[in-house]
Amino acid sequence: MNRNLTGIPGHIMSVIGAFLSFFVLSIVVAGPLLGYTLSLAIFLFFALPMTFMMYSGGKSPFWMKINVVDWIFTAVSVVSIGYLIVNANHILTRIEYVSEISAFEFTMGILGLIAVLEATRRAMGTAMAVIALALLLYVAYGNHLPPVLSHSGYDWDWIVDTMYLTSKGIFGSPLWVVITLAFPFILYGVILEELGILRTFLDFANRLLGRTPGAPAKTAIVAGTLVGMASGLPMSTTYLIGYPTIPEMKKVGYPPRVAGGIAAVVGTAAQLMPPMLGVAAFIVAQYMGVPYIKVCQYTLLPALMFYFAFYCTIDFETRKWNIQVHEAVTLTYGKIMANGFYIFLVSMIVLIYFLVMFYPVGLSALYACTTALVLGLLRRHNRLNVKTLYNILAKTGKTSVYISIACAAAGVITGLLVETGLNLKFANMVIGLGRDSLFIALLLSALAILVLSMGMPSIPAYITGIAIFGPALMKLGVIAPVAHIFVFYYATLYSITPPVAFASYAGAQIAGEDPMMTGLVACKLGIMTYIIPFLFAYNPALLLIADYWDAWQLIKLIFFYIPGLVLFAAGLSGFWATKMGRVDTVVALAGGVLMLFPHFTVQFFGLAAFVYMFIRQDIYHTYLRRKPAAAQG
Repeated sequence: MNRNLTGIPGHIMSVIGAFLSFFVLSIVVAGPLLGYTLSLAIFLFFALPMTFMMYSGGKSPFWMKINVVDWIFTAVSVVSIGYLIVNANHILTRIEYVSEISAFEFTMGILGLIAVLEATRRAMGTAMAVIALALLLYVAYGNHLPPVLSHSGYDWDWIVDTMYLTSKGIFGSPLWVVITLAFPFILYGVILEELGILRTFLDFANRLLGRTPGAPAKTAIVAGTLVGMASGLPMSTTYLIGYPTIPEMKKVGYPPRVAGGIAAVVGTAAQLMPPMLGVAAFIVAQYMGVPYIKVCQYTLLPALMFYFAFYCTIDFETRKWNIQVHEAVTLTYGKIMANGFYIFLVSMIVLIYFLVMFYPVGLSALYACTTALVLGLLRRHNRLNVKTLYNILAKTGKTSVYISIACAAAGVITGLLVETGLNLKFANMVIGLGRDSLFIALLLSALAILVLSMGMPSIPAYITGIAIFGPALMKLGVIAPVAHIFVFYYATLYSITPPVAFASYAGAQIAGEDPMMTGLVACKLGIMTYIIPFLFAYNPALLLIADYWDAWQLIKLIFFYIPGLVLFAAGLSGFWATKMGRVDTVVALAGGVLMLFPHFTVQFFGLAAFVYMFIRQDIYHTYLRRKPAAAQG
């Protein structure tokens, strides 16, 4: 739980956060002048103590204030990571698995692992820390388990050597990736927030949709997508969008759990929309070994399909609850631009330009940040000043600590899996269970990723998921882009999937509703995000891969996929032109799913269901010949 420190402790955390921002920016601009491992060690030297100060170890009054336990863990982290910094030359020249580990190094390594696990528990919750600890114990003592679960065995010297003294554990690629790729985008999101640009997203969406029925919900979709693309953190996006829109949704007639669920889905799904994809897509590009623009290509059509289905669902929910137009106070587009929306547009153009020109991703984001700062300095009102710049650097540093701790733990998890070959063992288990059915293999992988990612941000969740299930899916014939995007999708859904549904809980808190019920509603409203990965797994053309795309795919998109999404959305809401009975709801849901199948014969039955519901609901006269009718029944 975040302590929200004030006074002297708060100022100290801000100063350290600003220092971390300067340090990371120097790495992004000039490279790791101090070396890869030493740079990461210096980062964690400050990040771990910050975690023990900023995040409490529990909810009791004792934990809500900085206490002796926090100081003990701070000392442990400073000593264990400080040893690596002071002895950097020795660490660099030693030969891993050959040079003997001294008793002192072994002790420091154990303390370092304990510090990382406790920091992970505090910042990310118990789930991720338990997964890392369970894996450590499994690697150390798994040779004593029954043959089906056992392995050859690894001693603690090997574990400490790998996790603490090499770049295959705590200081592995996940931590490096978050510093060099994710950090500049965290900075970009904080710049937009501190300059007041995020408010203009809401004004823009309100201007666009403010005069339609259910305007607060539809405004939340547009504004939340813009905010989420920049922030990449579902829970914070839900709060940013939820506070101004959820009360308005309740006021016009949406049930509280629906209002909270809409905000949660918006905050989560924004990670799936190009061009930003909430930062995680840049890590996907890194692990796929392709230009970032390719990831945008792969994710564009699936994202558009989801948002189309989601918008239709919200529109049908609006009609079902008989929510009318409520005139909203809107600003002109000129006023919205003058308030700072142009800073977002110009900086986004700069970002996309440098990405398309194949500049390094982190450097491209830094150019966008610089553009936003310069424009903020030049504008007349709410001009950027030294205090705001300091707040930006401090907040960016403190926010990066949250994600970096998760990635340090992800380094432990993936390092153990890859170095021991356990990821291949898990992959073979998936292959064995799904050998005769790709659907079973996909389903098992999806469920496992959802469980693994509970409590993880999308970046470490993706890194862990692709390390375990990527090889299995590719061995079963799934092409690499599909495997990576499939894992990426399910790595983002933790925040609306109960029981660990952070975005849903944020929406529920604002709406004053039960968190679990709000989470279930969010799952229902966002269910297409769970289905779409299966669609492109069977039909890679949906990722706009040229080798799979032809005129027939375009025909299917227009005449089967789009109508299928509409029919499914209607079934999900239980309303199209009028309220549906149970049988019609089942027909609509089943027909919508069938129209999305990759096989024409199956799609034909779905089309028949679409025609049946189209006639039964009198869609032609309701939507094309007169204004939409109010909900009946």
